[in-house]
Amino acid sequence: MLRAILLYIIIIVALPIAFFRPFYGVLIYLWLSFGRPGDFVWPEFQFGYLQLIAAATLLGYLIFELQRSPIRLSGMTLLWALWVWLALASLKAFDTSLAYPKLWDYTRGFIMAFLTAAMANSEKRVKQMLYVLAISLGLLGFKGALDSVLTGFQYSMQGPGGMMAEQNEYALALNMGIPILLLLAKDQPNKWIRLAFRVMAAGCAIVVIGTRSRSGLLGLIMVGLLMTAFSKRKLVLSIGLALAALILVVFGPQGALDRYRTIPTATEDDASTIGRLQAWSAAIKMTKAHPLLGVGPRNFMLAFPMYSDDHPRVTHNAAFDMLAETGIPGCFLFLGMIFAAIGRMYLLWLRARNNPDTEHLGIYCLIVMSTLIVYLVPNMFINRQDFDLMYQLIAISAGLGVVTRRRIVAQRTLEVAVQSEAGMPLWQRVQG
Repeated sequence: MLRAILLYIIIIVALPIAFFRPFYGVLIYLWLSFGRPGDFVWPEFQFGYLQLIAAATLLGYLIFELQRSPIRLSGMTLLWALWVWLALASLKAFDTSLAYPKLWDYTRGFIMAFLTAAMANSEKRVKQMLYVLAISLGLLGFKGALDSVLTGFQYSMQGPGGMMAEQNEYALALNMGIPILLLLAKDQPNKWIRLAFRVMAAGCAIVVIGTRSRSGLLGLIMVGLLMTAFSKRKLVLSIGLALAALILVVFGPQGALDRYRTIPTATEDDASTIGRLQAWSAAIKMTKAHPLLGVGPRNFMLAFPMYSDDHPRVTHNAAFDMLAETGIPGCFLFLGMIFAAIGRMYLLWLRARNNPDTEHLGIYCLIVMSTLIVYLVPNMFINRQDFDLMYQLIAISAGLGVVTRRRIVAQRTLEVAVQSEAGMPLWQRVQG
């Protein structure tokens, strides 16, 4: 009851803030979405607080922020196109009563992503967004790690709720939080904040193991490889990764190790993996039959018996799910949007990393790029193509790309001006 009262007070205070200061409304929305404070309240006291904050933020943006932060097209074109294609696929779905609610779920997330992209128009704002994401996910990881250790890893860790309720989804979210935490720690001058972020990142990794999720393990491995590849201390981190793997094998929780040992032979004797292969086969058949618009969002299970004699189940693969439900163009838009953001962030990181004036922005680009790559790996085995965190990172990448390019151009213009002035005769410089 006390938690519910506290949550109500927070929302009552947050609503006018979101309306009059819509950027802070976005930050509050990110915290509520990925910190999940409402899920620590008894279900009978929960309510649609996210929708209230989103509505207040949107209305405040239209009234107070639109002229300062207009709707952004650069970096968001493919997301706009994906939205249109999802609407078309819903119109032609096998069962529109299933497709329309799913389209609305996408729409709510996309609207907030468009607001994030519009208001991510300065280095300070981008930094604040990334810090909110890091702390929200980091605190979940820290708490979950304590729970795992105190219970001796006897139970498979479940997420707090929403899109992080199930083990695979929870592992996906916390894996995405680790590079944000570690790279922000690298950029943080305060040693205590650095330490806190690294402890929270370790907590996230512990919880990923505690979920016993095999896709989570693959995501965690990708995190380690990326952090090593983009570190200046590759040898030290490589040794650290090897030691961490050894510790996991020798001292890791038995439930997780038993689950991981099924990976090499999963296609032969694991019912879950065999079911995934059957679902992928059904998805391919659906795509061949409906290559343009698919069977419609959330219609895969409905259409499954028409294309397979196996027991119906979800695809457990984001790309196959998009192919089956939105057709080949929908899948290409989805993957193209992610890979375009990854490529854009990588190129900007290369340009920004060696200049003290743009180094911080380069780290932010590396954060977004790494986190999107981490998102892709588990989604080969789960279907979280609707995960809000990914779309928020796409939005941040759009704003960050513009901010970084402007800063690079301004810095180069200044350097050219200084060089030109240095080459002038003394009398011209004095006269100038």
